[in-house]
Amino acid sequence: MKQIISASLLMACALSFTNCQESAYDDKYNDPNKVTAVLMDKLMAGVFYKEKVVAIQNYDRYWSLDTQWLGKYAQSVGFYIDPRQYFNGYSVDNFYSSLYSAAANLKKMEEMYNEMSDAEKPQYEAYCLAAKVHVYRHLISVMDVYGDVPWHDACLVALHGDYSYSNASFEDDQELYKMVIEDLKAAGLRFGSEDFIIPRGFTATQDFINNADMSKWQKYANGLCLRAAMRVSTNGPLAEYGQSVVKEILENPSTYPLVENYEDNIAIKNLRADPVNDEGGGGMWQSDLCKIASGAIIRNMLSNYDKSTYSGTYQEGIDDPRLPLLYNKATPTGKLAGLTPDREIPSVYRGTDPEMDMAQESSYSVNTVGFSFARENGFFFYNQNWDHQQFSSSETWFIRAEARQRGWVSGDAKEAFKEGIKQSIRFFFKYQKNKSRADISVGDDGSDRRGYVDNPEEPTDAWIDEFAEARWETRIDGSTYDNANPRLDAIITQKWLSFNMMS
Repeated sequence: MKQIISASLLMACALSFTNCQESAYDDKYNDPNKVTAVLMDKLMAGVFYKEKVVAIQNYDRYWSLDTQWLGKYAQSVGFYIDPRQYFNGYSVDNFYSSLYSAAANLKKMEEMYNEMSDAEKPQYEAYCLAAKVHVYRHLISVMDVYGDVPWHDACLVALHGDYSYSNASFEDDQELYKMVIEDLKAAGLRFGSEDFIIPRGFTATQDFINNADMSKWQKYANGLCLRAAMRVSTNGPLAEYGQSVVKEILENPSTYPLVENYEDNIAIKNLRADPVNDEGGGGMWQSDLCKIASGAIIRNMLSNYDKSTYSGTYQEGIDDPRLPLLYNKATPTGKLAGLTPDREIPSVYRGTDPEMDMAQESSYSVNTVGFSFARENGFFFYNQNWDHQQFSSSETWFIRAEARQRGWVSGDAKEAFKEGIKQSIRFFFKYQKNKSRADISVGDDGSDRRGYVDNPEEPTDAWIDEFAEARWETRIDGSTYDNANPRLDAIITQKWLSFNMMS
């Protein structure tokens, strides 16, 4: 009997010991299959990851969105003439749907934040604000394209299980623009306030956009606020409001700091690993349709552009030095290099032009050597060292130039215009010097069009100043600007050239 009792006690002690050990283990090491807590830092990173579709110049952008749809209207990319040229035959659903995928995470974050006590909120404010700023960048773009969109009632089915939200109503884009402007202005002020807390979990690992630098988040929010305010400032019910916001931001630089230098651009660095591992222009390699040059861009960058052949040659020291960093050269008539006795060596820049007739286009399209294409292994396309741009210094300066020219803000419009050109050119050459691959060599038969490139020297500040001064007065071919306000025409033209295929 004593032996039975002893054995029972021993077993009880053993079970007790085991249970204590397992309990202690569970307290320290949670089973990932049983974890139910939603963490703000993970949700923020999830928002950033969902935004990859539009925030990164990758496959989704250059196999469909930019090259097969929006770029055609902006003439930032080239396209062959076709009766259905403006009909998009490629899926662009991600541009729209990914906004709401990211917004679902954002709204979950905001719901959690609103349920916190006042004592807790300061520790988590940074996560919500950063996520909102980045999603608003996308929302601005979607409204620019579609106008009215759902917002406040969107994504709530998953959060609340209430199917009455399944048909979220479309909202007036003017009301949404005002919401965006006010929220971004408030976010910029919070990022720069003295009592703003940077949580310990807000690290460069989670924040792969600005590497936990709150001063960059402040500039990002202010820049996007400025962008949205400019969108509504020239027409519609928010025109006066937009102008007042532009004035407030630009005339109070200490309160609303902005991206002023290309080295300070807001950009997502290629990390060569998840969550960001995308070289510039991913998707362009799919087809010539994805990388053909824009004739409109070439026409505005060459002084000797010939409208009869839709081409011109690059003259260093005269023409826009950004052009040869964007495109390779084409053959004068479209004949295939390497054929004898009609061998042609590429020597001109030519892009497709909506005014070109189909017969002429067809003659240049033989073997595709009659048109220029996005330069492979250059500053952008196939550059693994490319940082995916979110907001640039050149945009700041061109917005400032426009606001000054329109009389909304005091200051010299021409000086801001010239600085915008300088920032853009310096930005191009930064990535040309930091490209990941050397240019592909030209074969003996001259058949490899990717090798036909001009490699200009980076211009001096004095040359850029002279070049920009000339562009303020005339187009590069010496013709006058044909807009009712020629100075605004000059500013918008250079802003468009600065964005080019990367818009």
